[in-house]
Amino acid sequence: MPYSRNSRPPYAWAKKSIDSDLSPARRELASVLQGLCPLLLITPKSADAPTHSPTQGEVANRLKMSESALSRALSGKALPQRRSVEILFEEASADAAQRGIEVGVTLDDLCQLHAEATAEQNGAITTHLSADLESASRELRALRDENEQLRSANEELRAERDTLRQHASLKADSLRSLQRKYTVLQRKAASLRERVSLLEAGSPVHSPHAPAAAPLPVPRRAGYRQRTELDTAAARNVARRAEALRDDGRQADEVLALLRHTADAYSPAETALLVVLLAQEGQEDLVRDLLHIYGRDKPDREVLRTALELLRSGAPGNVEALLLSAAQRRNPYRTA
Repeated sequence: MPYSRNSRPPYAWAKKSIDSDLSPARRELASVLQGLCPLLLITPKSADAPTHSPTQGEVANRLKMSESALSRALSGKALPQRRSVEILFEEASADAAQRGIEVGVTLDDLCQLHAEATAEQNGAITTHLSADLESASRELRALRDENEQLRSANEELRAERDTLRQHASLKADSLRSLQRKYTVLQRKAASLRERVSLLEAGSPVHSPHAPAAAPLPVPRRAGYRQRTELDTAAARNVARRAEALRDDGRQADEVLALLRHTADAYSPAETALLVVLLAQEGQEDLVRDLLHIYGRDKPDREVLRTALELLRSGAPGNVEALLLSAAQRRNPYRTA
């Protein structure tokens, strides 16, 4: 490519603006490097003699560095390598000596300035890295705190899960127990129905020759609904009278006399309804006394029919109390 000159002043490209935000040593180093460039004598390829206005590319080629690297070094935007600084000083000093010009700076001073600029750059990097490290440390601590909170929450959830599992296991055990009790009650109810059916048929309850057929249905007699309503009314009447006697502070003998009269006069259905009503009203003592009197004084047939009515009324616990009371004065049945 042929060499050509332009109208710009010699070495105008070397006079670059230096950012005031740069460190002092770096600004001073860039200024010294700008002052060394005009001392160079460059002979273009198409010329026989050196020129006093070489281009930036020609100078960069002389210094064995790229044009962009030279431009950044002169503006202070980049810190050049120390060897590049030494080459520029050596070439500029040699050309200046040929023309009897003083360089104005020594190589030691220039290397010291480069070292200071390097230290400032490293310090800035260190400061920046320290700030980054501190920020990362804070973030790490926050993440650790968050992780600890999550771990605590996870432990609480695990404990809650274990508690729920224990409750579920206990409820499952309770359900199985209730199912077993329900099965036992069903069997007792079936046995009572069979005994009542045998009594209704006039057969001995415990005869070894008793048929093993299913219980016969007990047909409802005429006026069944009306009879049930009368039973309920009678039972409520006795319950109110018993409660009134106790509220008036009457002697226990009067209450027991009422219960004995009731046990003698009431049908099994009426007696069962009375037991249920007294239990619903919290008269547990009256229930216990009535069951004891009824089981003690009434015949087996009446006791079994009353027990069946209690089962139908949803009072299996009272059935057991009634049968135990009846068994206290009788020998237990012996089945084959």
